[in-house]
Amino acid sequence: MTSVFKQINRADSGCVSYMVASTETDECVIVDPLLDIETVLNEARTAGFDRITHVIDTHTHADHISGVRNIAKTFGLAGVYMHLSSGSSFKTIPMQDGDVMRLGSTRLQFIHTPGHTHDHVCILVNDSKLLTGDTLLIGDVGRIDLGGDQRKNSDMLYESLHNQLLKLDDNVEVFPTHVGAAHHIGSSKSSTLAGEKAGNPALRLENKDEFFKYMTEDWPPKPPDYQNIVRLNRGQISIPMT
Repeated sequence: MTSVFKQINRADSGCVSYMVASTETDECVIVDPLLDIETVLNEARTAGFDRITHVIDTHTHADHISGVRNIAKTFGLAGVYMHLSSGSSFKTIPMQDGDVMRLGSTRLQFIHTPGHTHDHVCILVNDSKLLTGDTLLIGDVGRIDLGGDQRKNSDMLYESLHNQLLKLDDNVEVFPTHVGAAHHIGSSKSSTLAGEKAGNPALRLENKDEFFKYMTEDWPPKPPDYQNIVRLNRGQISIPMT
């Protein structure tokens, strides 16, 4: 097997990072690292990869400080892979819907899925594993109230789910950036698109009006200080380097 895939679960926060690597090319990608990058670097070393060659954020996070710039600085990378609409002030390598990253025979396809944030991308790995970020969680979807017009965000998220993700093969495995759902934290670490179609209430709503009602009722409080976290993650204010 030439592709290596690891889910790196941070039980203390519920946040999840991912490693995708190729034994053909010795390239290693980290997706959605937290500020404490040693956790993901240790996982990479354990898998036999001492150097990170690419780092990706699926979106501008609002609940935790991202570690992508720490990794880029540590390994002298050309930039952080993000959607071209991220608005980041640091060096990014802009990606858009349909772009593909190749590590030998390992293939990562970027899928633009706005709604939770405008710059959100999901990543389809080898047509079989889908890194869904905060777009699609296990048993729920990501919230829409962290910036911009909520109705517009809700409609975009509905379209991202139904016109992009749910058109993929039912057997594709789902790996989110948070373990558990936004409404009710759970313990499942992965699912499949078939499983989410059958058991995720957010995907069974028949139209955008029903979906908007669901997305604006009974959600937990917003993450504390989320606006400053977004500013940090866009590079508008400085973050500590580990």
